[in-house]
Amino acid sequence: MSDTPNNSAPLPEFQHPPVVETALSVQFDPIRGMHASHFGLYWQHIRQQFPATEERDALEPAFELFGERAKRGQRIRFESRDSLRLGRVWYVNAKGTELIQLQADRFVKNWRKTGQADVYSRYEKTVKPGFERDLKTFTEFLASEDLGPMTINQCEVTYVNHIVAGEGWQTWSDAPRVFSFLGEFSQPIEDGMFTLRFPIIHREKPVGRLTVEVQPALRESDERLMYVVNLTARGMMGMPGMTGEGREFLDLGRAAIVQQFAALTTPAMHSIWGRTL
Repeated sequence: MSDTPNNSAPLPEFQHPPVVETALSVQFDPIRGMHASHFGLYWQHIRQQFPATEERDALEPAFELFGERAKRGQRIRFESRDSLRLGRVWYVNAKGTELIQLQADRFVKNWRKTGQADVYSRYEKTVKPGFERDLKTFTEFLASEDLGPMTINQCEVTYVNHIVAGEGWQTWSDAPRVFSFLGEFSQPIEDGMFTLRFPIIHREKPVGRLTVEVQPALRESDERLMYVVNLTARGMMGMPGMTGEGREFLDLGRAAIVQQFAALTTPAMHSIWGRTL
């Protein structure tokens, strides 16, 4: 995948994209000294905007490795396991459309569509500025509690799309109408799922990967067929371990997601989604 942020060509744009959820995330070295009480103390800083909480299991560390680092593997210090046992807390806004996920080594900000009236929040106008604002509040909290600086080691961008039957396709056998890389088969497709991975290149070096996962599903609200298309770009620009570095990967990862989604889907579907660029 090309170095998209330096590409002069504008990114594909849709008036009605099938996006139902986005997430921006930074993973960092586990914060020493962070205890369960800090989750509650942090909540006091954001409770007015995020009045509800949920407890979840912690996400495992995830790294995209290349070259010698891939051969050696990523070292994870054993002392980090105690902090990871703290689990993960969701802080949810009143409408349920935004949430912050926090654990001892990760900060995630999600937007999700909860009703037909919810309109996709645009990356430049809402998603990234909201993430940066809430991450700043968290880093200020860390400083106020003398928990030390946050050392980022990976960044992640995720887009979840629901491509629902009735708009350009009807049955699983219509998959070639949705996905541009599928050709004609000797027999109708009964169903199918697949995973694709692409390197993300910056200045002629791989800095991350884009993983595309497609699964057939039924929409809960009306049991209509749909494809769930999950695109996750994960990586790091600069050297891991440098405090505060790496968040510029978010723009690169988002560009990779948008370009590859457009490449993997058909012009007929683009017309339905109102492609303008």
